[in-house]
Amino acid sequence: MKYALFCLILLLIGARAVEAQTTSSPVAAPVAAPSAASSAPETPQQVPQTGRALVVPPDKAQPVTLRRFEKPPVIDGALDEDVWKQAAVFKDFYQTYPGDNIAPSLPTEVLAGFDGKFLYFAFRAHDEPGQVRATVAKRDEIFVDDNVGMYLDTFNDRRKAYKLYFNPVGVQADAIFTEGAGDDFSVDIVMESKGIVGNDGYTVEVAIPFKSLRYKAGKDSLWGVHFFRNLQRFNAEEASWMPINRDRSGLLIQAGHFTGLEGLTEERTLEIIPSLTVSETGKRIRTIPLSELGANPALLDPGRFLNKPIEQEAGATAKFGFASNLVLTLAVNPDFAQVEADETVITANQRFPIFFAEKRPFFLEGIENFQTSLNGQVTAVHTRAIIDPDTAIKLTGKYGKNSFGVLFASDNGPGNFTEEERENPAIQPVIERFIDKNAQVGILRLKRDIGKESSIGLIATTHNFVDRRNHVGGVDGRFRLDPQTIFSFQVLGTNTRRVFFIPEQAANIFRT
Repeated sequence: MKYALFCLILLLIGARAVEAQTTSSPVAAPVAAPSAASSAPETPQQVPQTGRALVVPPDKAQPVTLRRFEKPPVIDGALDEDVWKQAAVFKDFYQTYPGDNIAPSLPTEVLAGFDGKFLYFAFRAHDEPGQVRATVAKRDEIFVDDNVGMYLDTFNDRRKAYKLYFNPVGVQADAIFTEGAGDDFSVDIVMESKGIVGNDGYTVEVAIPFKSLRYKAGKDSLWGVHFFRNLQRFNAEEASWMPINRDRSGLLIQAGHFTGLEGLTEERTLEIIPSLTVSETGKRIRTIPLSELGANPALLDPGRFLNKPIEQEAGATAKFGFASNLVLTLAVNPDFAQVEADETVITANQRFPIFFAEKRPFFLEGIENFQTSLNGQVTAVHTRAIIDPDTAIKLTGKYGKNSFGVLFASDNGPGNFTEEERENPAIQPVIERFIDKNAQVGILRLKRDIGKESSIGLIATTHNFVDRRNHVGGVDGRFRLDPQTIFSFQVLGTNTRRVFFIPEQAANIFRT
């Protein structure tokens, strides 16, 4: 009995000693040597944690200064140009999954620099010969391969970021990441990337035009950044340049930073996409009137095929960038024929309306400005409801802590009926008032950043078509209460007015 009591006391003392050591020691992580491109203090910065402290190495605690390239690198996937020797280096990654900020299975390095028009990145992912997983995948479908990527918080507001990933042969995946709402892969960033797989791993070179991004630059401006690498064969291992604290909700709040983006050319970009659609429609028409066919049921109408005259329809979409954070987009009779078709959906026993993702370039521009705090669960704005705009105009931007989006469209879709519907005596009286009439659509979105991670916003929409009116207004917000808790809300109100008017001829048809 005395021996058992003595052993129990020893176990309790040992457990207290281990607990004290765990509490006072940093999380196991690779020791990072200061990069030549960073100015770091001598002592590491302690990041507040819950239950334990995580030490951020000096080269990651301070912003890394990017250097300006005098000569642009050739984007071919081979890091053999001398210009990469001048680049800032991001190395000493952590394994953040499945491990918790431990040493990664394989080393990774990222090189970065810029010139007046492009932001350059190069990834060097070391690996064993013949072990790299890579396919010539579709855009945005590279995540079954090994891949590298980054999050660019270009306004350093810790709320939204560009998510840019690349597989070992340079196939791209891009999205807008919104804290609390996830990824939106509907956007397509114009950029160039190439990758090469070798015996010691793979390398990827990337050139991102500044005019493809919305950003804040200038002296002392900071961009938030995360660099990641995913190794599929090691339990989908994820390695991160910055340590990721699982006890803290939010990804962008734990990002590193780089600076030095000075002397950029502030271009007022103008992009015009003209379109000309030429079409010819043919169909089979009757040769015997319906009255004769009704009087003689045995009579058959062979019909004949008739081609209509060739039709031409011109249109254009234009985008004008007043600055890197303010863009005006205009569309006049736009043609969206080049957009990827929607996937076929079976609607048998469908109790809910079908939701198709937005793919049209005009509406994708600045679409993140119209998202609300609960956009992943409750979508207040769905631009696919605008079917065939004759004219549309949109202004989106961010100034300081204020972001906004304004859109107006005159939609020809609701009043566009087929020729068969227009000539059908059973339908024509009902649709006569709507034929070739346009719906007027307006959207207003305002958002104000509060503090480091909180925000509050306002949304208002209106849709008017003949005697149908629908108005939606709402307020939403996202507030960080503590490192682990975020409170989000969205309150929407709607007002709908519809006048039902059925002509007497149509009423008689419905009665019979």
